[in-house]
Amino acid sequence: MRVEKLELKNFRNYEYQSIDFGDGINILYGENAQGKTNVLEALYITATGKSQRTNNYQELVRKGADGFEISLRAAVRDRDCRIDIRYSREKGKHAEVNGIRRNRLSDILGTLNMIFFSPETLDIIKGSPLQRRRFIDVLLCQVSKSYLYSLQQYNRLVRNKSLALKKGRTEKKYDEIIPIWNANISRQGGRIAYVRSRAIRRLNDFMKEEMRKISGGREEPELVYRTYTESGPEADEAYFAESLETKLKDGMDREKELGQCLYGPHRDDIEILLNGLNSRQYCSQGQQRSLALALVLSELRWIEEIKGDRPVLLLDDVMSELDHSRQEYLMMGLKDIQTIITTTDDKNLDRGEFRNAGKYRVVSGTVTRIV
Repeated sequence: MRVEKLELKNFRNYEYQSIDFGDGINILYGENAQGKTNVLEALYITATGKSQRTNNYQELVRKGADGFEISLRAAVRDRDCRIDIRYSREKGKHAEVNGIRRNRLSDILGTLNMIFFSPETLDIIKGSPLQRRRFIDVLLCQVSKSYLYSLQQYNRLVRNKSLALKKGRTEKKYDEIIPIWNANISRQGGRIAYVRSRAIRRLNDFMKEEMRKISGGREEPELVYRTYTESGPEADEAYFAESLETKLKDGMDREKELGQCLYGPHRDDIEILLNGLNSRQYCSQGQQRSLALALVLSELRWIEEIKGDRPVLLLDDVMSELDHSRQEYLMMGLKDIQTIITTTDDKNLDRGEFRNAGKYRVVSGTVTRIV
């Protein structure tokens, strides 16, 4: 995949901007609060329909404007592709793929594949289970429409069941409804857990390879999928669905007592170990950064394996978070991958892999190509 041209109208601090990107590495540089991250944000929205910074589209509208427009032209497996996203306070959200209207922004998922790496990516390593679930869901939704559908259905079922559990404390009629919710939750939840387990197992293979290279073979990572049941590599989708159905049946009284959905993939976690120890508790900051770097490079390899096409990598001010050796390793891993980088440091733009990169100066919502 290759991003070719991005156009912004009234997006964040951009009144109008057109940017032509080159193959390989593209560097957006300038002082803080000039609009560098806003460009990456717009690119990420064209791939996922969501901002990595806010759930409120109104925050994306330039001050004094009624709405914004993002247009992206890209090449996907050598075919031209165009994504148009518009938002107005009066009409709401509008998305098109190659001129065809999409009913929901989530319908654009899978058209483009982009991976966002920022200092906040460390939160996947050291943050909450919610952040790790979000990480794996965004990754899987970009490559599988059926996973997106199952996730949407599952979340809706859990919300409805939660209401039924609360009402069931006083209204006995819900005793008959909850088992119906459970049957549907087991089917969709079983599929989610099955797909997650397979993806995490493959990411684990890639991550071990990357971390060995980063650490010179001194450190061994492990991704462990923590869900509602134990399983091995031979477990199929039916196993996960049946296990969840049994768990929900056995735990029904406890769920009614607490008025909460206690079992299912909405409670999952991905435990990230380093040399057998939990990375959140026992790793240094440097080790956590290495794990985050290895995880991002593993995502790139996994998406290419699944889709047969390399994704675009968006790096938001991560060079300042990595020491020289990790910077060099990252750059070596990005050969033949289009990468768009933001940085405030323009002192090292002519060294190593940066020497032949496209360079763009960003000042007060204006992007100017320098090289």
